[in-house]
Amino acid sequence: MEKSAPSPLSPSRLRQYGIHGLIVLPAIALLLAFKFIPFLMNVKLAFSKSSFSVGILNGQWTGWDNFRTLFETPEFKTALANTLILKFGYAAFCGLLAFGIAILLAGIRSAKWRGALSTILLIPYFIPSLVIAYVVMTLLSIDHSPLFSIRSYPLADTFWFRPIIVVAETVRTCGIPIVIALAAIGAGDESSSYARRVVVPAAKAIAAFLILQLSTALSTDFEMLFQLYNPLVYSVGDTLDTYQFRTGMMMGDINGQAAVSMLQFIVQLAFTLLAYALAKRFFLKDLFPVTPITKEAATAIPRPRGAGLPNIVVTGLFALVALLPLYVLFVFPFLSSGESSGTIAIGDMISVRSFAVYWPMYIFMSVCGMLVVLTLSYPLTARDLPGRTAYIAFLLLAMTMGGSGIADYIFVRELGAINTIFSQMIFGYFPIVSAFVLKSIFNSKYGALKEQASNEGQSELQLFFSMYIPKVWKPLLALGLLQFVALWNTYIPSLLYLNDPNLYSPVARLLVLIRSSAESGGVQDYQSLLLYAGIVCLPPIVLFLALRKLFTSEVFLSQIRKL
Repeated sequence: MEKSAPSPLSPSRLRQYGIHGLIVLPAIALLLAFKFIPFLMNVKLAFSKSSFSVGILNGQWTGWDNFRTLFETPEFKTALANTLILKFGYAAFCGLLAFGIAILLAGIRSAKWRGALSTILLIPYFIPSLVIAYVVMTLLSIDHSPLFSIRSYPLADTFWFRPIIVVAETVRTCGIPIVIALAAIGAGDESSSYARRVVVPAAKAIAAFLILQLSTALSTDFEMLFQLYNPLVYSVGDTLDTYQFRTGMMMGDINGQAAVSMLQFIVQLAFTLLAYALAKRFFLKDLFPVTPITKEAATAIPRPRGAGLPNIVVTGLFALVALLPLYVLFVFPFLSSGESSGTIAIGDMISVRSFAVYWPMYIFMSVCGMLVVLTLSYPLTARDLPGRTAYIAFLLLAMTMGGSGIADYIFVRELGAINTIFSQMIFGYFPIVSAFVLKSIFNSKYGALKEQASNEGQSELQLFFSMYIPKVWKPLLALGLLQFVALWNTYIPSLLYLNDPNLYSPVARLLVLIRSSAESGGVQDYQSLLLYAGIVCLPPIVLFLALRKLFTSEVFLSQIRKL
C-alpha cells in the first residue's frame, strides 16, 4: 500500500523547513516594524477626523466620511482621472515603442552593436527623475534651449503637458522593457520561424511588462511631476501622488491624504494580485528562461536580408534621443554663450559633506537591503513549504503598502528622528519585489538541482549556504546596486523628514537650488545647475557602465514597480 504524502503541517515537514522561519525572522520583524506599523497608522487616519489639539492619532472615528468627501471634491476627481490617463498613456506608448525597438535591435547582425545600443537605451534610467525633469525644462526653455526656438512655454500649456510627461517617462524607462523583450527573443526556439522566434517572444515580454504595470496603476513618477507641473496645468497634470502631497503635507489635510493613500493601496493590491497570478501563469518562462541566454542563441536569430544597417540607423536615432540628457548635462553648459552672471556658482552648489555622508549611508542601506532580499527570497524556492501561499500573500501585501505619506512622517516624528540624518535610514531596506525576482532567477536555472540535492538528504540550511548563496550572488549584487541607485536618485526622504537644507542629500540639494534660482530670477544659473546635476548623476551612471554585465533582463524586472 502506497504511503500518502505528509501533511503540510506534519512534524517531519516542519522540521525540514523550520529553518526558513529562522532565516526570514529578522526581515519579517523589520517589515512589521517599518511597514505595517505606519500602515496601521494610515488606516486609523483614513477613517477618523484628527486635529492637533487632541493629537493626530487620537482623532474621532468617522467611518467612510473621508472617502465620501474625497469623491465629492472636484480636484480629487481630476487628479484620479489624470493619474489613469498618464499611467495608461505611458504604458501604451512605452510598450509599443519598446516592442518596435526590440524587433529592430533583434534584426541587427552584430552582437556588439546590439549590446552597445541597448546599453545606451538603459542609461536614462540611471539618471534621477529630477534631473530628467530639469533637462526637459532646459530643452523647452524660451531663453536657452539648446535645440529649439520656443516662443511660448509648453509646460504651461494644458495641451502639451501630458504628452511631454509621457515622452519624458518613456525615454527614461523604455530601455528596461526593450532588454526584457530582447532576452525573450534570445531564448526562443531556434528551429521555429522568424515570427515565432522573434515577434511572438517580444510581444509576450511586452505584454508581461504591461500587465505588471497594473500593480502601480494609481501611481506616477512623483519626483518628475513635482518639478514640472505648475498651477497652470493642474487640470491635466495633478495626479493622486501630487494631490495628496499638496493637500496633506503642504495644506495639512492629513485625513484626506490618508484616505487617498488607502484608496491607492486597495486598488493596487487587487491589481498586484491579478498581475502576479497572470505573470506566474502565462509569462514566467518568458521572463525567466529555464536555460541561461547564450551569445550563440542570441546571434542565431534569423533576420531578413539587409536588415542590419537600416535597423542600426533607426535604433541609432532613438539612441541619440536617449543620449540627449547627457548632452544637455555634460556638453551644452560649455557650448552655451553668455556671461555667468547668475546668483549661484558651481563651487557653492557642491557640498562635500553631503556626498561624504550619503554615499556610505546608501551603501550600508543597500547591503542591508541585499540581506533582506536574500532571506525573504529563500523560502520562496521551497515549492512545498508549509504556509507558502500565506507567506507570498504577506509579501505582496507589504509590497503594496507604499510609503512616503503622512503616516510615515508621523512614524518618523514619533521616533524623534525628524530633521536628523537618521530619518533617511528608517526606510529603504525593503525592495520586496527583488525577493520574487531573485527566487525566480534561481528556480528557473537551479530549481531542479536544488530539488535533487534535497532528495539526496541535504538539509535546507546546507542548501542555503552551499547552493543558494553561491548561485545567486551575482544577481543579488546587481539588485543591491539597483537599490543603491534608487536611494541615491531620490529626494523624497529629505523633502519629507528634513527641515534643514544643509542636511539634504545631493539630489535634494539640486531641487532646492533649482527652485531658489527660479525664485531669484537667475537666468544664467542654468549652466552651473546643469553641471551640478551632471555631477550628481555620475555615481549611478558610472556604476551601471562599469558593471553592465551584472544587469541582466531578469534583474531589471525588479524595477518595473518603480516605472
